[in-house]
Amino acid sequence: MKINLVTDLSGIDLLFTRDFTVAECAARRQAIAGKIGPGAHLLIPSAPPVPGDVPLQDANFYYFCGLETVHSYLLIDGKDGRTRLFLPARETMEGDPGDKLGFEDAGMIRQRLQVDEVFPSSALTGALAGVSHLYLPQAEVEGGGVTRFGANACARRREEEEWDQAEPRHKRLTRLLKERFPAIGIADACPLISDMRTIKSPAEIAVLRRAGQLSAAVMIASMKATRPGVTETHLQAIAEFVFRDQGYCGLGYGVIAASGRNTWNGHYHRNNATLRDGDIVLMDCGPDFRHYASDIARIWPVNGVFGDWHRRVYGFIAAYHNTLLALIRPGVRAAEIYDEAARRMARQCKDPGSPFGDQTALLEQMVAAGVGYLNHGVGLSVHDAMNREWKTQPLREGFVCALDPMVWCKPEHQYIRVEDTIVVTADGCERLTGDAPFEIDQIEALMAAG
Repeated sequence: MKINLVTDLSGIDLLFTRDFTVAECAARRQAIAGKIGPGAHLLIPSAPPVPGDVPLQDANFYYFCGLETVHSYLLIDGKDGRTRLFLPARETMEGDPGDKLGFEDAGMIRQRLQVDEVFPSSALTGALAGVSHLYLPQAEVEGGGVTRFGANACARRREEEEWDQAEPRHKRLTRLLKERFPAIGIADACPLISDMRTIKSPAEIAVLRRAGQLSAAVMIASMKATRPGVTETHLQAIAEFVFRDQGYCGLGYGVIAASGRNTWNGHYHRNNATLRDGDIVLMDCGPDFRHYASDIARIWPVNGVFGDWHRRVYGFIAAYHNTLLALIRPGVRAAEIYDEAARRMARQCKDPGSPFGDQTALLEQMVAAGVGYLNHGVGLSVHDAMNREWKTQPLREGFVCALDPMVWCKPEHQYIRVEDTIVVTADGCERLTGDAPFEIDQIEALMAAG
């Protein structure tokens, strides 16, 4: 499968979202204004400049305005949704003049984003002078393949390290606000924003679908390239090439290209072993495609033919995956899906015609482990920052997550799984990464043809 999502755009055009209309971004700002209410304001900082040539933007800043500038600030009034954007001067930015946006471009920015006003960053102090209650995301920068949870955890470790003690960026901003405006009340905006990000709009799903196609293209190309003697790093290179070549994007998280006993580590990233005849490959990767991620994992044999043990155990997990897919729909809870899937798989295990035999012991192990196979949300990052109550509430149309039945087989030192990114639809679900096969016969046929 060959797709191409590269679009030739001028430098400045690349600084505006290509995927969301100004009306959709404006609607998000009105929605968050309604959540914070009159008398409060929301301040969202963009990402700061970072070393290197790869641009970075904060997910929340992009979500509400679709702009790619750094050291910028979005201020939303809870009374009426009035939005003011604060940008640095062009002269403070690196790059060619045609690649820059600053407050000097206020007229063009207002027209393209339909924000109410654009000011220099230096004007933010005056704008905040009359604010009594301010919502601010209490989180580190999320984006560029880094989740909010990963960024926060890294900042916390640096803060607690005896010989580092680096102040997290969001804490520093809170401190500066308190120093300059002692009477201001500050509240965490993350729960309100995460609630909005839980359900994806049709435009977001379209981007996620393209990200899923890129992920599937990697799996197909990697299966075709696999043979004894190939290295794990070769498979990683395929992922990086496909994402850059077909999507003009980088990695949404580190590539897992594990073979043999390395598959036991679900977050293996060394990718430095040589593939051997008789082993299997576990590959897990996704892009950072226009700020949106995807999550997929596939298993296949190095020599192109599943052995007897993997045919039974992997076949069981593949059947479990299909069973879960058939049960996902709006209005049901994850726990209800897990219970019914276990009942159906128990019947399949006792069926004399089962292609994977009686795997009752594995099924009981999976149920006892209590793993949530609707594993995590996917969106602006691979572990998306959303309202975690979705795990106990009925599923809703537009919810996007990773579906990931898995089992650890200790005697064989094998970790077996099948993972897709799915979106809940009006009458079921769609596999956004569904172009990549996971059935045994399909994988073997693809590898034989490759």
